[in-house]
Amino acid sequence: MFFVRWLKRLTQDYRRSFFVFMLGLSIFFVGLALFYMSVKHMALNPLLAEIMVLIGLFLLGTGALLAATGYLCLMVQRLQRFFKK
Repeated sequence: MFFVRWLKRLTQDYRRSFFVFMLGLSIFFVGLALFYMSVKHMALNPLLAEIMVLIGLFLLGTGALLAATGYLCLMVQRLQRFFKK
Protein backbone atom coordinates (compact mmCIF):
# COMPACT_ATOMS: atom_id res chain seq x y z
CA MET A 1 0.00 0.00 0.00
CA PHE A 2 2.82 2.38 0.87
CA PHE A 3 4.56 1.65 -2.42
CA VAL A 4 1.44 2.53 -4.44
CA ARG A 5 1.04 5.86 -2.63
CA TRP A 6 4.74 6.59 -3.17
CA LEU A 7 4.37 5.87 -6.90
CA LYS A 8 1.33 8.16 -7.17
CA ARG A 9 3.24 10.99 -5.49
CA LEU A 10 6.24 10.27 -7.68
CA THR A 11 4.23 10.60 -10.89
CA GLN A 12 3.07 14.04 -9.79
CA ASP A 13 6.56 15.44 -9.22
CA TYR A 14 8.82 15.55 -12.27
CA ARG A 15 11.98 16.48 -10.35
CA ARG A 16 11.59 13.69 -7.83
CA SER A 17 10.99 11.14 -10.61
CA PHE A 18 14.10 12.31 -12.42
CA PHE A 19 16.07 12.17 -9.16
CA VAL A 20 14.98 8.57 -8.55
CA PHE A 21 15.92 7.70 -12.12
CA MET A 22 19.37 9.27 -11.82
CA LEU A 23 19.94 7.73 -8.37
CA GLY A 24 19.10 4.31 -9.76
CA LEU A 25 21.39 4.86 -12.72
CA SER A 26 24.23 5.93 -10.43
CA ILE A 27 23.80 2.91 -8.15
CA PHE A 28 23.68 0.66 -11.21
CA PHE A 29 26.99 1.99 -12.52
CA VAL A 30 28.65 1.74 -9.10
CA GLY A 31 27.58 -1.90 -8.98
CA LEU A 32 28.88 -2.43 -12.50
CA ALA A 33 32.23 -0.91 -11.52
CA LEU A 34 32.48 -3.19 -8.48
CA PHE A 35 31.61 -6.19 -10.61
CA TYR A 36 34.26 -5.22 -13.15
CA MET A 37 36.92 -4.48 -10.51
CA SER A 38 36.43 -7.88 -8.88
CA VAL A 39 38.21 -9.51 -11.84
CA LYS A 40 41.44 -7.74 -10.91
CA HIS A 41 41.29 -9.09 -7.35
CA MET A 42 40.49 -12.68 -8.34
CA ALA A 43 44.12 -13.82 -8.45
CA LEU A 44 45.24 -11.93 -5.33
CA ASN A 45 42.36 -12.58 -2.97
CA PRO A 46 39.49 -14.78 -4.21
CA LEU A 47 37.32 -14.19 -1.13
CA LEU A 48 37.49 -10.43 -1.57
CA ALA A 49 36.64 -10.86 -5.24
CA GLU A 50 33.57 -12.97 -4.44
CA ILE A 51 32.37 -10.43 -1.87
CA MET A 52 32.81 -7.65 -4.42
CA VAL A 53 30.82 -9.68 -6.96
CA LEU A 54 27.96 -10.18 -4.49
CA ILE A 55 27.86 -6.51 -3.53
CA GLY A 56 28.13 -5.51 -7.19
CA LEU A 57 25.25 -7.77 -8.21
CA PHE A 58 23.11 -6.45 -5.37
CA LEU A 59 23.83 -2.86 -6.41
CA LEU A 60 23.20 -3.72 -10.07
CA GLY A 61 19.77 -5.12 -9.23
CA THR A 62 18.82 -2.32 -6.87
CA GLY A 63 19.95 0.35 -9.30
CA ALA A 64 18.11 -1.25 -12.19
CA LEU A 65 14.88 -1.40 -10.18
CA LEU A 66 15.18 2.22 -9.06
CA ALA A 67 16.02 3.44 -12.54
CA ALA A 68 13.13 1.50 -14.04
CA THR A 69 10.74 2.91 -11.42
CA GLY A 70 11.90 6.47 -12.03
CA TYR A 71 11.69 6.09 -15.79
CA LEU A 72 8.24 4.52 -15.56
CA CYS A 73 7.01 7.44 -13.48
CA LEU A 74 8.49 9.91 -15.96
CA MET A 75 6.78 8.10 -18.82
CA VAL A 76 3.41 8.04 -17.02
CA GLN A 77 3.70 11.75 -16.34
CA ARG A 78 4.45 12.47 -20.00
CA LEU A 79 1.48 10.37 -21.10
CA GLN A 80 -0.79 12.19 -18.63
CA ARG A 81 0.32 15.54 -20.07
CA PHE A 82 -0.14 14.32 -23.63
CA PHE A 83 -3.68 13.03 -23.07
CA LYS A 84 -4.66 16.05 -20.95
CA LYS A 85 -4.22 18.32 -23.98
